[in-house]
Amino acid sequence: MPEVKLEGVTKRYGKVTAVDHLDLLVRNGEILTLLGPSGCGKTTTLRCIAGFVVPEEGRIFLGEEEITTLSPEKRGIGFVFQSYALWPHMTVFQNLAFGLQLRRVPKEEIRKRVQEVLSLVRLSGMEDRNVRQLSGGQQQRVALARALVLHPRVLLLDEPLSNLDAKLREEMRFEIRELQRQLETTAIYVTHDQAEALVLSDRIAVLNEGRLVQLGVPEEIYQRPANRFVAGFIGISSFVEAGVIAVSPGGVILRTDDGLQLHALCTKNLAIGQRVTVAIRPEHIDVIEGGPTDSVNAFEVEVVRAAYLGDSIDCRFRVGKWELRTQLPPRRLPTRGEKFWIHIPPEKIILILE
Repeated sequence: MPEVKLEGVTKRYGKVTAVDHLDLLVRNGEILTLLGPSGCGKTTTLRCIAGFVVPEEGRIFLGEEEITTLSPEKRGIGFVFQSYALWPHMTVFQNLAFGLQLRRVPKEEIRKRVQEVLSLVRLSGMEDRNVRQLSGGQQQRVALARALVLHPRVLLLDEPLSNLDAKLREEMRFEIRELQRQLETTAIYVTHDQAEALVLSDRIAVLNEGRLVQLGVPEEIYQRPANRFVAGFIGISSFVEAGVIAVSPGGVILRTDDGLQLHALCTKNLAIGQRVTVAIRPEHIDVIEGGPTDSVNAFEVEVVRAAYLGDSIDCRFRVGKWELRTQLPPRRLPTRGEKFWIHIPPEKIILILE
C-alpha cells in the first residue's frame, strides 16, 4: 500500500481557512488519525485526499503519483462516510457490488469479492437482506465492506462510529483496528473522540484551526503534549501557571501564583524566572492515607464536588486557587468541604512552554 503525502495543502471557504498549509506524511500500512474539535479542518483534509475537494494551494501524493487534481474515481481510494451513505432500496450484496459493476468487473469476480469481504466483516449469510433491516453496527460493517471490496490503495474513514451507541462504538474501535492490521491497509481515520484515536492509531495528528499542532504515537501525544491545547484536548488535565525559582540537573522547583511550591523533573533548558504552564493528569494524583507527609508536592486539599461514576468517583479538589481533578475508588462519596492530603510525583508533572 502506498504512502500519502500532503505538501502545503490549503483550502479556503470564502474568508475562512479550513486547512492552512498542511504538511503530512501517512506511512505505508499505518492507520493515522486526524483528531481535533469541530471546525479544525480534519474532514476537509480527508475530502481533499479523496478528491471531493480541490485545495487552492499545495500538492497531494499517493506514492509517487501526484493526485491533487485527479478525479475521485481515478484515485483508487475507499471512503467510509459518517452517514454510511448506503443505498436503502438495495440489498447488502447489491450495495457492495454496485461499485464493481461500474468498473465492469466480471460477475463471477464480483460474487467472489463480495463473499470474501462479507466474511471479513462477519456478515456472511446477509447478502440478500435489505440494508434497512440491519442494525446500526451491521450497517457500519456494510459501509466498511463496500469500501474494502474495491481493493482500495488507501482507506479513508470519516467519523464512521459517531452514529452508534457508546457500547457498540467501543467494540467497533477494536474491530476496525484488527481489520486494518489484517489487511495491512494504509488508512486515515477522522474523529473528535480522544478514546477512539488512542485505541485505533499508529500515530495521531492533532489539528486546530486548520493547522497541525502535534504528530506522534498515542503515548507521546498523551504523555508529552506539545502545548496547552493538546494537553487539554487529549484526556483530562488540571492547569496552573507557575514560575521557575530554582534549577538543578534534571529538575526544577516552581512557585505558583498563589505561593505553592512544586518539584518537577525536567529535561528542558529552563531559566530562573521563566513562566511555564503545569498540567496534571487525574491518574497522577495520589491520595495519602493517614494524613500529612514531608514528601515534596504533598498538599492538603478540599473537596469542591464529587460525582459517582460506578467504577470510580470523579472528584474535584481545591488547593489554593488551583482546582485539581482526579478519580477515587468508589468506596465512599466524599462530601463538599472534606479535607484530604494528596501527593503529586515530580516525574508525573507535565511542563508546557508556550
